[in-house]
Amino acid sequence: MDHASSTDVEPAKRRVGRPPKYDWADKKDICWKLYVDEHKSASEIQKYFSQHFDIAISDLPCRKGFLRQFAAWGFPSHTRKLTDEEAAAASSRIQELWNQNMNQKDIKSTIAAEGFQIKDYDFTKIWKKLGLRLRNESGYKPPDVEKKRKRTRSTDAEDDALVHAGPQVQVEHSLAPSDTASNARDDSPIAAPLNPEQEALRQQRILEIQLESDQKLATNKRRRRIRGFGHLPPDAPGLSPRYNSETSLDECKAILHLGNEMYQTVRKDFQTICENLNIIKKTKCADGVWDEAKSTLIRENMHLSAMMHPLQPDQERKSIALDCLCQDVTKRMRVADKQITVAEANNIIGINPTESKAIRRSLYEILAADHFESRLLSGEDHFQELRQQWLNANDGRLQHAIDSQDPRKVKAVELLSRDAMKRFREDRNKRGERQVVQRNARYGPGPGPAWAATAPRSKAGAEARALREAQLPVPKPGPRGNQSTQFLPQHDGASTLAQPVEPLNLDPALSAPGPFVIEHPPQPIPAWFRLSPNSRLATNHPKLWHGKVPAATMKDLHAAATSKAGVAVVTRISGVVKNSDGTEDSWQIDLDDELEVYLEAAGEKPTFMVVLDDGRAVGRS
Repeated sequence: MDHASSTDVEPAKRRVGRPPKYDWADKKDICWKLYVDEHKSASEIQKYFSQHFDIAISDLPCRKGFLRQFAAWGFPSHTRKLTDEEAAAASSRIQELWNQNMNQKDIKSTIAAEGFQIKDYDFTKIWKKLGLRLRNESGYKPPDVEKKRKRTRSTDAEDDALVHAGPQVQVEHSLAPSDTASNARDDSPIAAPLNPEQEALRQQRILEIQLESDQKLATNKRRRRIRGFGHLPPDAPGLSPRYNSETSLDECKAILHLGNEMYQTVRKDFQTICENLNIIKKTKCADGVWDEAKSTLIRENMHLSAMMHPLQPDQERKSIALDCLCQDVTKRMRVADKQITVAEANNIIGINPTESKAIRRSLYEILAADHFESRLLSGEDHFQELRQQWLNANDGRLQHAIDSQDPRKVKAVELLSRDAMKRFREDRNKRGERQVVQRNARYGPGPGPAWAATAPRSKAGAEARALREAQLPVPKPGPRGNQSTQFLPQHDGASTLAQPVEPLNLDPALSAPGPFVIEHPPQPIPAWFRLSPNSRLATNHPKLWHGKVPAATMKDLHAAATSKAGVAVVTRISGVVKNSDGTEDSWQIDLDDELEVYLEAAGEKPTFMVVLDDGRAVGRS
């Protein structure tokens, strides 16, 4: 459909009713240019209006609102259906890429680069038609219940579609139980419970493992256990590491007084230094190179310069802690490039995702039938028997990979084995059938675990890490003012670390602000804002919004309150305190001191009721 100009389109008659929320009178030409001529999507047009007219996206029509208006103007649609030949070619290519264990995002980018013009809707439709699920509908389920379940009646259309879809989809369909069956099996145990004799043997094995562990600890033949491992509890607090190299990273952070943010900075800086000096391991460095790298790190980091200053006490422990931290950095650098994903393992062995899922499920079923608890509890000999049973149950493909003596293939088989065991443990944990091992949570004197490992191996992993870091709890500021933050050891009653860390005794000459102490800016205060019904605004404004107050001052509070109000000013602001019975009290705030008192009373969720006035409105009801 050709259009020379947007003026050729007859506008649709507007129905009688309430007045329109948005004024579209002078927007038709620019919308025609963006939507029809430049072929932009509604979301892109929304962003264009926000950027070029300096309007918040929340004040603009939603994406569907734009599309409804375009339809009212009679704009031609962007929707273009694929022909049968195009759909067949795209389906074939998507199936081919999927068999190469490529994820969905990479498949989309690949076919787009190859010239396929497929919308997300059409891609999803093809994806579902081919049955290319990344996982079963309900994960791994007990195989015995699957066999006993009666087959539900299916329609002729479903059976016909399954026949024409090919063997690939039929295998996938057989592995994916229906929603009704999955709901009925959610609470069913993975395996039948142990009989009394088996339970007695298992308890005897646990006692033997515990006794052996205690004997090794008494003879100094194993390192201290600061976390639970398998069925073994953590060792009692108060134990020192056997060697300096066994100092935990959390102890290193506490000794060096590193917060999580500074800890990450130190690791990244030292990794850069090691890359520049070609350092991969401490014991493989030439004489003086390792010490030179640490000296460079200390010299370039003001916090470490203060901690490692000769006038500071306890220099030996700090030097050991820094050395352990640096060695951990080089260790992660060495193993970073050696890790592989399940998709890479599938390609190494030469199987597609459906075959990979069937192989891993076979190990899952073997573990369930054996009442497998853990490799430690079952013993290495019995575990190897189960592993060999799994290798023999898969048409010799895995055994052939093992017999080839190719390190990459052996590693790929081991990865599939670990993935199936991990899913088996997680399913048992969800059902409460297995004692959960103590997780790496707040243990020891440091500021807690930091996400400072190697870089994620995929873009999705990087996005997940960024989201996880954004959701970390923000420490609540104490006195709301400018202050230098020192990360002192935090002892917890549930701490499992062996060696306590004493408070840092800084020399008075080094405690004053100077070249050795870093002034950390105060943390912004997250707060909720409510728009008062007494506000006088000419434009639309959200009734509830979230903001961050840089500091506990009325100036910063007003700035945060008017962040979405344009030229409006705050005429009155009150702090809301929620009582135990569900009612709320409101306290007017005019001074910085009053704001301080309210923030202390409000706790972690301060809420403000704001009266705004832009000087243009008659009123707001």
